[in-house]
Amino acid sequence: MTLRTALLVTPLPFAPTKSTPTEGSTPLHLPTDRQQDWLEQQIGGGVRTVAYHLDASVHVNSDAVVLGQQPNPVLWTLACAWRDRILPYGHHGPALITGRADFSGTYLPLSEQMANQTQKALKAATDWWLEHDYDIPLWPINPASHRFAQAVAVTQAAL
Repeated sequence: MTLRTALLVTPLPFAPTKSTPTEGSTPLHLPTDRQQDWLEQQIGGGVRTVAYHLDASVHVNSDAVVLGQQPNPVLWTLACAWRDRILPYGHHGPALITGRADFSGTYLPLSEQMANQTQKALKAATDWWLEHDYDIPLWPINPASHRFAQAVAVTQAAL
């Protein structure tokens, strides 16, 4: 089995089709050197790293909104589930989930258990959003709307 060290979470399209990927994330191998360059390449620009879980780092594009990158409600849903609250802001663009950084600032790979658990939760979130695709364009306008609490609950149940 190949160790999944990082998970790429891409935004869902505004108009999902039958060919829309439904896994929620794509496993990638996290390099041990030149990580900053690799992270920037994967997310399309400057990296901002946030922590929503003790065992994971979430890397997003710091200029995603300015660059016009698509909303990423699946990532938002996972972040809410990890924080156990509805976050009042959205996420845009692709994101990478890795393990936390060590003392030298190098990001560690996700453990196999953490990668599997996170993939399961991302799949649940993706399935909910695809089932409710009419809500995707509304989501970034008001992510705190009560209608999205169900997406978070489904994702938390998968954790």
